Amino acid sequence: MAEQGISVTIVEKLEKLLSQNGPLCHANSEMLERLVPFRGVQVQTSSEIISVQEGAVQIRKKDGQEVSIKADMVVLAVGYNNNRQLYDAIQGKIPETYLIGDARKVANIMYAIWDAFEVASSI
Repeated sequence: MAEQGISVTIVEKLEKLLSQNGPLCHANSEMLERLVPFRGVQVQTSSEIISVQEGAVQIRKKDGQEVSIKADMVVLAVGYNNNRQLYDAIQGKIPETYLIGDARKVANIMYAIWDAFEVASSI
């Protein structure tokens, strides 16, 4: 969106972008860390959206300060929680059941592949 001339602000609850679900390929993280400011993307870390109104988003910073950001559009990219319902439902009913990937712990694709490799190599 920033490449199209649209003003973009990222609101990140954590203290730093890309600090969750690592490791991330160094080349990718370095590129993204440089590309965000290069494209003029504003970043509000240690902040959370508390409300969305017509034309604005209200955020609260870690120190309790509330700030309004003009917004014509809001794009959500939020975290996930693991979901092990299927695993719990079939465990004990099927001789070999393994919990891997995001069902075990939400992370990135690299962790899911490592989980799968570990299980496959032990079967």
